[in-house]
Amino acid sequence: MGLFSNLFGGGAKKVEEANDANAQALKQFFKENLPSEYVNSAKYAISITRGDKGYEARINMDMGADGSTYDGFAKENFAELADWESERVFDLLPEPPVTVTIIFDMDFGGKNKVAMNRGRLLAK
Repeated sequence: MGLFSNLFGGGAKKVEEANDANAQALKQFFKENLPSEYVNSAKYAISITRGDKGYEARINMDMGADGSTYDGFAKENFAELADWESERVFDLLPEPPVTVTIIFDMDFGGKNKVAMNRGRLLAK
C-alpha cells in the first residue's frame, strides 16, 4: 500500500472530513469573523485542506454580495480591487484556532475570478 500511495498522490492535500475538529473550528471561525455580506451570500464557499504545512482555507468571496456591479471594469481593475479587498478582509481576522494559510477566490461574476493567497494566520 505504501508504494502505491507514494506513486499515486499519497502526499497530496486532502479535503478535511466532517469529523476533523480543527477543520470544523476553522469553518466556524471564518463564519463568525468574515464580513456578513460575504458569509451570507449564496456563492460563499469554503474548502479546508490539510497538507504537509498544516491547514489551508480556500474561501469563495462574492464581490457582488454588497450590491456592487463591475460593468466596465478591465482585467487589471479586478486584480487591483481583489488585492485591496482581500487584504482588508484578511486584516479583520483575529487569531484562528489553528494556524492556516488563506486563499481568497474573489468572485466578481461571470468569468471574473481572482485568486489571492494572503498568507498564513498563526493560531492563538
